[in-house]
Amino acid sequence: MSETTAAKTAELPVARPSSSTGGFPFAATGILSLVLAVTVTAESLPAAIMPQMAASLGADNLQIGLLLSAWALTVIVASIPLARLTRNVDRRLVVAGSLAVFAVGSAVTAIAPTYEIALLSRIVTAAAHGLLWSVVIVYATAILDPRHLGRGLAIVTGGVTVALALGLPLGAALALAGDWRTAFVGVAVIVAALALVVVRFLPRVVPEASAPTRDTQGVRVRVARDATRAPVVALLAAALIFAFGHFALFSYITPYLANAADFDGAWTGPMLALFGAAGFLGITVSGLTVDRWPTIALPATFAGMALAVAALALAPSVPWLVVAGVFVWGVAMGAMSPLVQTAVMRTASRRLRATASAALVVSFNGGIAAGSWLGGVIESSAGATTNAGVAAVTSAASVVLILLAQKLAARVRSRA
Repeated sequence: MSETTAAKTAELPVARPSSSTGGFPFAATGILSLVLAVTVTAESLPAAIMPQMAASLGADNLQIGLLLSAWALTVIVASIPLARLTRNVDRRLVVAGSLAVFAVGSAVTAIAPTYEIALLSRIVTAAAHGLLWSVVIVYATAILDPRHLGRGLAIVTGGVTVALALGLPLGAALALAGDWRTAFVGVAVIVAALALVVVRFLPRVVPEASAPTRDTQGVRVRVARDATRAPVVALLAAALIFAFGHFALFSYITPYLANAADFDGAWTGPMLALFGAAGFLGITVSGLTVDRWPTIALPATFAGMALAVAALALAPSVPWLVVAGVFVWGVAMGAMSPLVQTAVMRTASRRLRATASAALVVSFNGGIAAGSWLGGVIESSAGATTNAGVAAVTSAASVVLILLAQKLAARVRSRA
């Protein structure tokens, strides 16, 4: 088998369910959005109920914080290997299986008698979450008509904003009203039900074909290097440094508002609410623009983020600029996830999509971990205004990388 034949084999079309050629699959995208809303809520839940968990498990706040750090590290380590391991399995079954493991892990966390068991259960649940994130975008892409890809992914990834705006406060309220374990029981029950819904009602998707490594006589063949890898890597780099800059500032937004902007402490809640509301607006804007102006939407969003946080860095003493900066920043963050996910899925070849989606999960989590840590170092030594400056620089650099990715992708299309 020749190199050209092998490359063509790798591009065998995915068998699409009828929903992708008919009307817009509102029910399927809504279910997937709910999946992400519940699982992302569970991911961050220890931060919202830290005192209750610490007291019950005989741990301190630092150890409960480790439940979040261990989660992020597990996602970084496990996402790509698990995505490759399951690359030949029906995407619907991978989503449902990930949810089933997630439900079991959450149930174990709910009944954990010791901190060590809670930590172990969180690691197992995080591995399932990493796989879920790696495949859910690929699955959604397969059931969506390419003309509606951006709108569909905006609905699906909108579950993340729902988790931060509604899921976490609800989980915290449930823990305060009863016991923190009740919140995890609720997560386990809902996620288990969603696993059944996915298997029963969502369409089957045949996995992407992999290029064979040997011909019919058993002779190893050369597989052409995937031409879309370079633009995908540029997109992943943009996502990583964008997430780094965001979390370097957002993790320390309270000291920024109190010390740099000199806002009264009573303003912290309303400012965070403003940020969350702007995120919902960002999701809406991304859904309306990404399919109509796919080339402009993403770099414009990153540029808007750069300008917004630059205002926070340069004019912290001007209240209206701080409020406007936080609002525009929130819009950009709400729009960012669906725009980046869509760009990666449109850029990557079919055989690269699963790995690219997993790598995007790793990039985001790597940026979160590094930004949260280095942001603390910067804030303690130079002040939170410097964090805003770092976010402005990384956002501007992300724009450059996005433009580079688009240029490389255009070159690939011209050669096809």
